[in-house]
Amino acid sequence: MEYTSNSSNRTASDQLPTRQSFQIHYLPSDAPQRGGSRSSSFVPRLTLMLVMFFFILCSIVFIAWLVIHPLDPAIRLSSLSVSNITVSNPQFAANYDIEFTVNNTNKKVNLCVDHVRVVVAYRKGPVSSKILERSEYLGKMGESRLKAELGRDAVRSLKDGEFKDISDEWSKKIVNFNVKLSVRAGFQIGVLPTKQKIMEFRCMNLPVEFLSTKGTGKLMSGGKDCLVHA
Repeated sequence: MEYTSNSSNRTASDQLPTRQSFQIHYLPSDAPQRGGSRSSSFVPRLTLMLVMFFFILCSIVFIAWLVIHPLDPAIRLSSLSVSNITVSNPQFAANYDIEFTVNNTNKKVNLCVDHVRVVVAYRKGPVSSKILERSEYLGKMGESRLKAELGRDAVRSLKDGEFKDISDEWSKKIVNFNVKLSVRAGFQIGVLPTKQKIMEFRCMNLPVEFLSTKGTGKLMSGGKDCLVHA
């Protein structure tokens, strides 16, 4: 009696344990870079948008001030007195008391005047100068008085020819001075940024008469308008 073994009928391949195949899936090498590229491209786009916004805003402000076209302030030298004079080559030392009248000629724009520098000159040579640490605010069509006191500590030296001529004029009791006024004018209206402008005014040929060589000299004319120097 024969017994047939089921195990003997199996092939060799059936008897070996089967191997299961494993597949390892790798992410593409550029997968994390895609998100990074999106975030990195956002920064230059935002920067470009901000630059364009700033450019458009500046253009609007520029055009607005171009349309408004504020007028320059009008400045008049109201009075000038010279006292406590000492003549010693090359200096003509004295105290100068000056008063200006500043007018805002704009009907819609406010005005602020600061960074004021006053120079008293004989011909082209400065004899005294001073910077005023103050500012003046003028409303629409407003008016203000600006006083400047230049002491002997602000005296300047003259050239030989200028010193000789001013000494001769002083001995004759009439000296012609020139006054220069440098200011920073700030124009203001609504929400617009302030428009600033550096300006120089010149008050020329101011005859000052001295009653005596030891007395105080005063401006002979009642005052003089100062002209804007470009």
